[in-house]
Amino acid sequence: MMRPADFPFFDNQNSVVFFRFLTINVPNSGITAYVYRYDDPEATQFLDQKEVKQARKRSEGGNVTDHSAANFDIDKFRAMVMAANGTELTVPANDDPAPKSENTMGMSNILGRLWDAEETLETVDDVLDYQPRVKSVVEEPRRREAVLQPVFRRTSDPSITPLLKRASPEALEQARKIVKDAITESSKLNKARLANPPRNVYTREPGNTQANARASVANATVPLPLLKITDEIAEAAALVAEVDAVGKARNITRRAVAASGTFWMGTIDRKGTVPWGDDPEYKIFRNVLDYGAVGDGVTDDTKAIKMAMTDGKRCGVRCNGSTTKNAIVYFPPGTYLISSTIPMPFGTQVIGDANDRPKLLASSSFVGLGVLSTDEYTGGGVGPDGGDQEYYVNTANFYRQIRNLVIDITQTQDAQMVTCLHYQVAQATSVQNLELVAAAGSSQTGIYAENGSGGQISDIVFRGGATGIYGGTQQFTAQRLTFDGCATGVQTIWDWGWVWKSITMTNVGVGFKIVSDTGSGNIGSVSIIDSSFSNVGTAAVVISPLNPTPGSGSTGVILEKISLSGVAAAVQDTTGKTLLSGSSGMIDQWALGPVYEGSTTARTFSQGAKIGNYRRHSTLLDENGRYFERPKPQYQSYGVGDFIHIKDLGVTGDGSTDDTATFQAALYTALGKILFIDAGSYILTSTVVIPPGSRIVGETWSQIAASGPYFQDASNPKVMLQVGSPGDVGGVEMQDLIFTTVGPTAGAILVEWNIKADSPGSAGLWDCHARIGGATGTKLTPAECPAVTSGIDQGCSAASMMMHLTSSGSGYFENMWLWGSDHIIDDVNLNDANNTLDQNTIYVARGFLVESVEATWLYGTASEHAVFYQYNFHKAENIFAGLLQTESAYFQPSPAPPAPFADVVGKFAGDPDYSCAAGDEFNGCDESWAVMVQQSQNIIVASAGLYSWFSSYSQSCIDGHTCQKALLYLKSNGANVRFQNLVTIGAKYMAVMDGKGITALANLNVNMHPSWSQISILDVHSSTGAQFDEVIWIDPKIWDMDQPAFTCSPPCKVKIPPWTSATSTVNYPLLTVSDGTWTSTITKAPMTISAWVFEVVTFTDSSNGIAKRANPPAFWPVPAKTSSWPAVVYNGPDGNPTTLAPTVPFPTPPPSISTGAPPPPIGSWPKRAIQPNFGFQDLPQVPQCYYYDLGCIQPPWMYGGGTDGGINGPFPDGSLPDDIDDDDAENRWAYTTACPAPSSSSSTTTTKTTRTTTRSPIPEPSLRVGDPSQDVRHCYDGGVTDIHIRLDNAANSFCNYLGRPGIVLLDSQVLNMEYAFSQSTNVIKTRLEIAEGCQWTWNYDECRRYLGVGVDSCNCSGVDGKQGGYVTNDCYTWGIDPDYRW
Repeated sequence: MMRPADFPFFDNQNSVVFFRFLTINVPNSGITAYVYRYDDPEATQFLDQKEVKQARKRSEGGNVTDHSAANFDIDKFRAMVMAANGTELTVPANDDPAPKSENTMGMSNILGRLWDAEETLETVDDVLDYQPRVKSVVEEPRRREAVLQPVFRRTSDPSITPLLKRASPEALEQARKIVKDAITESSKLNKARLANPPRNVYTREPGNTQANARASVANATVPLPLLKITDEIAEAAALVAEVDAVGKARNITRRAVAASGTFWMGTIDRKGTVPWGDDPEYKIFRNVLDYGAVGDGVTDDTKAIKMAMTDGKRCGVRCNGSTTKNAIVYFPPGTYLISSTIPMPFGTQVIGDANDRPKLLASSSFVGLGVLSTDEYTGGGVGPDGGDQEYYVNTANFYRQIRNLVIDITQTQDAQMVTCLHYQVAQATSVQNLELVAAAGSSQTGIYAENGSGGQISDIVFRGGATGIYGGTQQFTAQRLTFDGCATGVQTIWDWGWVWKSITMTNVGVGFKIVSDTGSGNIGSVSIIDSSFSNVGTAAVVISPLNPTPGSGSTGVILEKISLSGVAAAVQDTTGKTLLSGSSGMIDQWALGPVYEGSTTARTFSQGAKIGNYRRHSTLLDENGRYFERPKPQYQSYGVGDFIHIKDLGVTGDGSTDDTATFQAALYTALGKILFIDAGSYILTSTVVIPPGSRIVGETWSQIAASGPYFQDASNPKVMLQVGSPGDVGGVEMQDLIFTTVGPTAGAILVEWNIKADSPGSAGLWDCHARIGGATGTKLTPAECPAVTSGIDQGCSAASMMMHLTSSGSGYFENMWLWGSDHIIDDVNLNDANNTLDQNTIYVARGFLVESVEATWLYGTASEHAVFYQYNFHKAENIFAGLLQTESAYFQPSPAPPAPFADVVGKFAGDPDYSCAAGDEFNGCDESWAVMVQQSQNIIVASAGLYSWFSSYSQSCIDGHTCQKALLYLKSNGANVRFQNLVTIGAKYMAVMDGKGITALANLNVNMHPSWSQISILDVHSSTGAQFDEVIWIDPKIWDMDQPAFTCSPPCKVKIPPWTSATSTVNYPLLTVSDGTWTSTITKAPMTISAWVFEVVTFTDSSNGIAKRANPPAFWPVPAKTSSWPAVVYNGPDGNPTTLAPTVPFPTPPPSISTGAPPPPIGSWPKRAIQPNFGFQDLPQVPQCYYYDLGCIQPPWMYGGGTDGGINGPFPDGSLPDDIDDDDAENRWAYTTACPAPSSSSSTTTTKTTRTTTRSPIPEPSLRVGDPSQDVRHCYDGGVTDIHIRLDNAANSFCNYLGRPGIVLLDSQVLNMEYAFSQSTNVIKTRLEIAEGCQWTWNYDECRRYLGVGVDSCNCSGVDGKQGGYVTNDCYTWGIDPDYRW
């Protein structure tokens, strides 16, 4: 240190020097610097002043470094930073320049804040060890391992905050006055707005812009104004917030700042761009700390957060919408002090650290209504929709996310009635993983959602306050919400349909108050499912009094699987009348409102009862009997090294380059990792296949676009994204993507979903949306495809289908919006507060075709504006859907369907029949079908909103229900198809069921525009027999109980598990076959019956959904008869295989297995009968076909238990029958690639089949092929275990990876692949080694047989617990091995 005499108190080992720099320009003074010394860290006790004069050398002696400006410029400074000899620090937003005078120049505090969050800096070593936040000029390469986010330590002063430091007492006093006045005014305005929310009243207005058209759909009442927060108010509120925060801090020298985080989102490289946004420097990702936020709970961060929200030309105050400049605003862990409302621009994702959620703390000086707001009005007068000018038309407020935050408003002034979120949104929006904290007993609110057309929210905890959620919207889906200590959990002031799934209400006065702000009815419907209420003061649900008269405004209510504890009334009306007591403890199912039970004519009005005998399908349920759900995976336990950037793999995403080949290669390269689709627009000119095992994460809805001639032929449709191949079983996870097109692509199928999930939720997508036309870059905007009311614009046929879930596929889909555009969504100029939203006409033939027969869930999905249909469930089974939302095409019937796709009707199964007979009101020839359900069964739609707003862009048709004839098409369906809370608008018939209509007028909910109709329960007619035919499959573990027992909710049909402790045999009949002079006799060993299958048992009770339990007596199950013999396959003299089964009757089983029945030849019958119990849950149950049953076997039933002609299993000692020749590869495989059939299913013992065959010699290739007679099986019999289906999936993927027909793999190579699964910590390793001098011609079946040896013939004690193995012969080594994921 120089001049130590001037600083005698300084100790090199124990002192720290703090400097603050101001630029003071005093011309010709000869002074380089002034040094002011203070006696205290707060810099309030001035000691003295020293001057440092300009000089080349110092007289004190010692080493002197030349720091003249001539020798130190910005380039040298950057070089120092690159060499780690200098640090470039950002400046917090609150560190404003010092006051300027004629002799001074303002300069920000260039040191920023350098104060340790955990301890004061006491030594030089502390300072040297401190790691500052560095912004390097040259970016260092990212390492693949997980990294911690940097520790952000910032403080301008150890004891007082920057704003207070610069504020005089007079300024502080003035700020308090400004804030007091602002809060007083804001309190009046907030109270008025909450008391008079601008609900959508749906007036009709002429016009051909989309704003006018949509205004006709959703014209909110002119809202009472909120306080305009000026810069003066915001700055005053920030100053007062900091002063008050300092006063509350216990140790202001050790306050907590934004901490390090472990969530990958904060540190992953950012390579995304906005190619259609005309801004190559645009920042996709904005860490609020980079904009000056501190996150210490003391420094006001409002200004910094607003800067992060609005940086770049984004869609805000003068914008109707934009998808060209989306952004992530990211919050690391910390407490962020907020003093005024923060508006969220369009296309914003607000995301916090998922492992350590940051807190947004509203200060006691907070001014505004919502801490975060998507509902902002300009105050600029009347907008084009007839309402007040606002940032975004409320029903077009798309593309938003908020997740991983705690928002605390407990300190705000109670009179101001602050809300955590002021949340007005439409489709493609989501909220996830929040905690919203209000003061107990206060007037505060968690979410205020006065209008809109959403959307989906999930995984939110509401604490305290007057109301958890207050507001209304056209339709919404809410999942996994918890309300604790709220006076009212939810008050719905208006809606048409809302699904509430997995809701927990605890310590609330009222759970759901389904009553408008005026106290009237006119609320369409609510479906509350799989939810619980405990310690509820008044009632779980409060509604307006019932009125069965159509048009009276009664609310439809569905309660399903509801548990109650400490609840006096389950349902009560506003007069205090109890409609359903809370004493039962459990509500199985209870419905209020219009009901149709399998007929279009037998309408009733339920005033509260269980309707019909609908039973949930077992495959759709979780282990607790609830409909399965899976929250959006955020991969919070993964590090950056677990991700791979698609742009690091040669994929450009620049909106013009053909990325097809590199995109496909990237998908395979990324297997085992999470593929990060950096923000961009990725052009695909042919099909790309997403392989099983893929996990894909987009960045602000990365766009994948079909383009080019490959997709342009409507008569030859082509898939853009093919998710798996038919027959694939495994997992795929996709999130935050947009599927779109460029130009006319009439043959494009955006997504074809083939993969079957290997476990519930393992194959799914979250927050993924289709958008066709109506956006920059699509070349299908009003400029190319203006709205037309006559003729057809041939250049605007944009797609064949938006999504296809095939019969081989299944999946989980949450928050998915499929949209054929009706208007331009991108405001190009971002400066028109009138939000014109010009319309366009584009043609999409089909919406969403669902043919899946395996368990599939659709939560919060919508499909709009296709020509044929929006949803088509064709031969589908086992589907949960809710809420479904549709809109018919605005341009129809100009042209009427099927135009412009008349030539391709029937190209897909289930296409409508456009015979269009005169006078037929049910032919669908006027406008598109909203939903079609044909030849389907086991489908539950929890709620549906089906809307027809236009007839050739005119809305005069709405109140007369003449926009179109019918919306819901139901034909030739099986059992267990139910719609709950069906809401329709604009159509004469709500539904057409097997040629007969249900009119909208008969079910009119309100007699005012837009005159919606509502049905609480519509049970679809079963054309196959029983209306309800669901069977409960009881878990085999009941046989391990001392008293075998189960519980079911009556009426119930029960499948009893097989009894496996008794054995008998039956002789398989001799089969004589002949062809001309050739004759052969087929003999089989006696069949060993080791699994006794029982008849289905039916139990009835008249509980009516309320507890009334008189259990049936115990019973002995009756053995089921077998209707036919299993078939065998033999080869005739021509060598062709033939399937044949005996025609004689199968022997009759014993009539009884009770204690008095004759004993079996081997083993014993059960000792005790089964005790059935009546309850509200079906326990213990397993999925359908969990164990052996003939009804689960696809014909033909084959001898040995298979369906492919093979004999499933070796002899018990592992040997082969003597007559199987070494070159008889087909039969050898049949014996060596399967474990013996388990005892829980029907099993057989096998012997030889006598047959005559002739074989042709195989030419010897130049490189030899493996000799199967030399196959040797090796089982690992140790190490990591995994389930059978994962090994199967890995084998399937590996075999597909190896090639395709015609590919020959040559000698001396080893091929290895590893496959990871989303719900497992293991990987499955697969291997093929081809020896020298050998070759292998790709054959999928042969590959699967070889890999199947290590799966099916090792670890034969059960279906799962597989440890793998390998097969060797003279040419090949095939192996499969589960291992830990390292």
